[in-house]
Amino acid sequence: MGASNAQTATSTATAAILLSEWIPVIGLIFGGCCSNVFALESLVREVPKCGNLITFGQFAFITLVGLPSHVHLGWVPRLKPRRVPIQRWMVMVTLYFCVSVLNNLALGYNISIPLHIVFRSSGLIANMVCGYFVMNKRYPRMQALSVVMVTIGVVMATLSSVHGTHEHGLMRDSVIGIGLLSLGVVFAALLGLYQEQTYLKYGKHWREGLFYNHMLALPMFLFFYKDIGHQIQALSQSQSVNLGELPLVGALLGENMISVPYLWISLLVNVLSQWACASGVHQMTSMSSSLTLNVVLNLRKLVSL
Repeated sequence: MGASNAQTATSTATAAILLSEWIPVIGLIFGGCCSNVFALESLVREVPKCGNLITFGQFAFITLVGLPSHVHLGWVPRLKPRRVPIQRWMVMVTLYFCVSVLNNLALGYNISIPLHIVFRSSGLIANMVCGYFVMNKRYPRMQALSVVMVTIGVVMATLSSVHGTHEHGLMRDSVIGIGLLSLGVVFAALLGLYQEQTYLKYGKHWREGLFYNHMLALPMFLFFYKDIGHQIQALSQSQSVNLGELPLVGALLGENMISVPYLWISLLVNVLSQWACASGVHQMTSMSSSLTLNVVLNLRKLVSL
C-alpha cells in the first residue's frame, strides 16, 4: 500500500513539473505567434513588400535582448563560452534565415495571410519525409496517415486560392509566392530535425540557440539594405497617431503630444510578439521531437485563422 502511494505521489509530482514547464511554453507560442499574425496582417495590407524590414526588426530585437546573457559587455565586447559549437549554430542560422526571408517575401506575391498560415501547415509532411530519408526515422502508420490527411487539406486550400485568381499577373505572382513558401517549408523541416539532433547531442540550451540563430544572421541583411531603406520610407509615410491616445501608453505619457506613424507601432507589436513566439518555439524544440513541435504549431495556426 505504501509503495502504491509513493508511486502515485511520484507520478503526481512528475505531472506537476511537466505542466509547470509546458504551460508557459504553450502560452508563449499561442499568445506570441497569434498576436504576431495580426500585426503582420496590418503591415502587409498597407506595404505588401515590407518582408525584409520585418525580418530585420525581429532579428535585431531578439539579438539585443540576448546580449547581456551571451556577451561580456566591456570596452571590448566578447562572446561568453558556448555550450554548442558555433559551427552547429552557423548551419541553423543559414536555414533559419532562409525560412524567415522566404516566408516574409512570399507575402509580397499575392499570398493572403490565411493561405500563408494554411500552406505552412504542410511542414508536417515535409518534416516526416525529411526525417525518413535524412535521419532514417520511422513513424507509426496512423501518424503518417494523419499527416497525409492534413497535407491533402493544405493542397485543396492552396488550389482553391489560386483558382480564385483570374488575372494573369496575379496568377503568376501567386505561383511565385507558393514556390517561395514551398522552399521555406523544406528548409523549416530540415532546421527542425537539425535542432532536435543538436539538443540531443549537446543538451537543451535553447536560449543560446535563440540568440545565435538571430545574431549571426544580422550581417546577411546587408544584401537587402536598399530594400530595407525603401521599406523604412514607406512605413514612415503612413498616417501618424498620437501615442497619448493609446490606452496604456497614454497613462504613462500624460498630456505629452508624441505622434508616430501607425505602421511603426504595428512593426513594434510584430517584433515583440515574434520574440515571445520564437522563445516558445525554441524552448519547445528542446523539450520535444520536431514532429511534435510541428503539430503544436499547426494547432496555433488553426487558432490564428
